[in-house]
Amino acid sequence: MANDSNYGGNATNQYTAEYGKKEGMYYVPQRAAVGLDPWATPQVYDNAKDYFNTGVTWSNSVNVAQALDNSNYSFSLGNVTQTGIIPNTGMDRYNARLSAETKLHDNWNTGFTGNYINSKIRKQSSANEGVVATVYGAPPSYDLKGIPSHIEGDPYTQNTFRSTTGFNDPYWATENNKFTELTHRFFGNTFLNYTTKFNTDNHKLNVKYQLGVDSYATDYTNSYGYGHANGYGKITHLGYSITEMNSLLTAAYTWNINEEWVFDALIGNEFVNRKSKKYEEYGEDYNFGGWNHIGNTTFFQAKEEVKRKRTAGNFFSMSLAYDNMLYLNVTGRQDKVSTMPRGNRSFFYPSVSLGWIFTELEPLKNNILTYGKVRASYAEVGQAGEYLPDYYRTPTYSGGFYNGYPISYPFDGVTSFTRYSYVYDSNLKPQNTRSYELGADLTFFRGLFSLNYTYSRQNVKDQIFAVPLATSTGYSYFYTNGGKMHTNAHELTLDIAAVNTKNFKWNIGANFTKIDNYVDELAEGVENIRLGGFVDPQIRVSVGDKYPVIYGATFLRNDKGEIVVDERGLPQGGADDVIGSVSPDFMLGFNTSFEIYKFRIGATFDWKKGGQMYCGTMYTLDFYGVTQRSADLRNQDYFYFERPAVKADGTANDIKIKGQLAEGDNPKDVADAYDYLDALSGISEAGVVGSGFLKLREISVSYPVYKQKNMEVNVSAFARNIILWSELKGLDPESTQGNNNMAGGFERFSLPGTSSYGFGVNVKF
Repeated sequence: MANDSNYGGNATNQYTAEYGKKEGMYYVPQRAAVGLDPWATPQVYDNAKDYFNTGVTWSNSVNVAQALDNSNYSFSLGNVTQTGIIPNTGMDRYNARLSAETKLHDNWNTGFTGNYINSKIRKQSSANEGVVATVYGAPPSYDLKGIPSHIEGDPYTQNTFRSTTGFNDPYWATENNKFTELTHRFFGNTFLNYTTKFNTDNHKLNVKYQLGVDSYATDYTNSYGYGHANGYGKITHLGYSITEMNSLLTAAYTWNINEEWVFDALIGNEFVNRKSKKYEEYGEDYNFGGWNHIGNTTFFQAKEEVKRKRTAGNFFSMSLAYDNMLYLNVTGRQDKVSTMPRGNRSFFYPSVSLGWIFTELEPLKNNILTYGKVRASYAEVGQAGEYLPDYYRTPTYSGGFYNGYPISYPFDGVTSFTRYSYVYDSNLKPQNTRSYELGADLTFFRGLFSLNYTYSRQNVKDQIFAVPLATSTGYSYFYTNGGKMHTNAHELTLDIAAVNTKNFKWNIGANFTKIDNYVDELAEGVENIRLGGFVDPQIRVSVGDKYPVIYGATFLRNDKGEIVVDERGLPQGGADDVIGSVSPDFMLGFNTSFEIYKFRIGATFDWKKGGQMYCGTMYTLDFYGVTQRSADLRNQDYFYFERPAVKADGTANDIKIKGQLAEGDNPKDVADAYDYLDALSGISEAGVVGSGFLKLREISVSYPVYKQKNMEVNVSAFARNIILWSELKGLDPESTQGNNNMAGGFERFSLPGTSSYGFGVNVKF
């Protein structure tokens, strides 16, 4: 760096002309901007280690319970306090629970349960505005922590390695940008139960009525301070308040017909009333710094919506069992919902299942296969959508590269209304899912090991999607029944009691899951629908492909499907298309536990095979030149495009790319590592990588240190996510963007995954 022609202290440049030669040093403009000595000696800084903290979680709870002659109660209090791995992040949560039950009469009992939770979460941003973008993007030669994050005398003009027109300095961001989530929630129910037996106890009737409530309010504040990305900041207040009342009446009847036959029946009625309110307040461009408040913004808009939903359902279930061997169950439910168009508000969905424990047959009883059951079922599930009549909203207008909304209403005392951009299908129908399932449960040698297998097929029709419309219609989306999907699923579990002695026990378990979702059909003329992402790439639903897929700019290919490089050996961008499949080939979970005298030791592994994701972090950092891969490319004398490719004439790709241009090379004719990574940065397919991994999910140990008649003390310890083998180098493939349709398939400057270590003490008296 001391020899760099622009900043090196050994070279002749504008800085050595001003300060004189500084042998072995280099000029740092960011140091000069904060009043520090601008000349630094090259060294390595661990910017990620300096920035991230070790998070700490304290979890405490106490529970008091007592059983009386005809009653019992339980009361508990709990608290979780957490500091995050990023400065100024964490969580405080308090919860309380009270439950009680009493016997009023030989046939009557009643009780209630109530839970209250209060939580406050302090977060930081990810994706394009993520704090880690600059942490990861700064080269190790830059002292990210040691150089102040704003220029001298101006706390609102950021000072960091990369341009802050898109990103923030991470230290400035954690001090000035605030993201909080505050939630109050209460949920609970009360019940009255009547039970009676009659006719020599062969008949039993149980009638129960429950009334429950779930009410919560969550308020989010996303505040980007004055100086955010060297702009003027913005703030959003967003909140939801939801109250759901649930009334449930059931009558269950059991008839012991004789020693072999048992009949069970249940009928019920459920009524759910849900009211929700959402508000959003948005302000942009503070007038001045120091007061990041919505009242200080130059542009402000607010909106709210109130929705009500009612569901009334009647249901039944009938079961017939023969000789503890053959089981038949039939159910049905009729729902009527308020959120669908008139005429399509009521729908019925049934199910039937049959199970046969064939080892109960006398000729099949043996000491090898000691338990065997086969089962089959068919079920339908209805799912209502949301239908809204055509309505109007107050518009805002922006365009081009203008920051904000130059035209908003009310304007000069006059307001305006335009049609909402969604139009709803007046013939909207509930979605329907039909499921078929076959399975078997087998146990060998009286529990030495057991094997369970289930195959299921789901056919989903009348899926409800927002289908894109041509702007000439006056709308953007048509909310309608627009899709069919099917799912094939296989699940296999294996449990082995390898050793079972008085002082040593060893159990092994494995769970194999393979789920394939395929999109069969979308609305007429629609081949795919966007679920999330950027302009490019995106997560989409695509006809004929697994659900979901990654969609974006592809490599240019010829008619044979071969990637084509240009005359300098660089890849070129092609048309937008499917560039990756998110769904894995299968998942395999493995667990084992040991009990040695009183010590209990357990471990859990997870293996994900196959699947892909868009890794925007490594894709961008390669372009920045701060990854090991980019360093390896620069340090080579030459290399070829890393994927199989051909030249435009179809011949083999034998065009060399230099690591770095040598003196006398013409950059117009010869590509180097920078040109190569720059070319890849414009092709989203280059950022799609395999997301398979093998992870040691958890290892734990526990020991009862003290046990007497009136007191027990147990200690435990655990370690989670401590070892990872992954196709994606440098990041945890589970640290993806969000927890919605993009989860598992989309990553760009996401907050990293964590390893955690814990110790616990449990006292019971």
